[in-house]
Amino acid sequence: MKLFNLHTHYPVRESEYTIRVCGLHPWRVTPDWQRKLNIFFGPLPFPGSNVPQLLQAIGECGLDRVCEVPYELQLQAFRAQIAESEMRHLPLIIHCVRAIDDILQLHRQASQPWIWHGFRGKPQQLRSLIDHGFYVSFGLKYNSESLQQCPADKLFLETDDIDESIAPLYEEAATLRKTNIESLARQIDYNANFIFF
Repeated sequence: MKLFNLHTHYPVRESEYTIRVCGLHPWRVTPDWQRKLNIFFGPLPFPGSNVPQLLQAIGECGLDRVCEVPYELQLQAFRAQIAESEMRHLPLIIHCVRAIDDILQLHRQASQPWIWHGFRGKPQQLRSLIDHGFYVSFGLKYNSESLQQCPADKLFLETDDIDESIAPLYEEAATLRKTNIESLARQIDYNANFIFF
């Protein structure tokens, strides 16, 4: 049984798997962000081309009101990545710090799945995201009530920037959700296949 790790900055272990993802993090947005996105994404394969699309998602990208990058610049780069997501039919991995209202507003115009990564919020915020159609990924720091209450078909787990196996997080999540790790892994595998593969 391989465990799906939605978002990691490190090579996955032999017992895990993840997705190919690329995007411009709001902390890394600079005035030349368009050039960076052109390098990241390149041209779309033309219709009927047998060139495979290597990416499986775009991100992490989003908005962060705490970082030093001007917010308007972040918005421009994020909107461009939303457009790439829509054109390429790829999900978005969302980074959000104190900008939930803007994220929800922008999400209304999108048709591709959005996954809120590293979710630490309370159940009320979780319900708002689920009501708006988001998937939610929990990392090593999480609100236990939210992890318990997250609908199974909207749930992912991740290690993010911590170089550790995801297996202990699966064990914790299975215990909190009163299930076993095999059932949880099957559900998350189903979610991953539904969105990314």
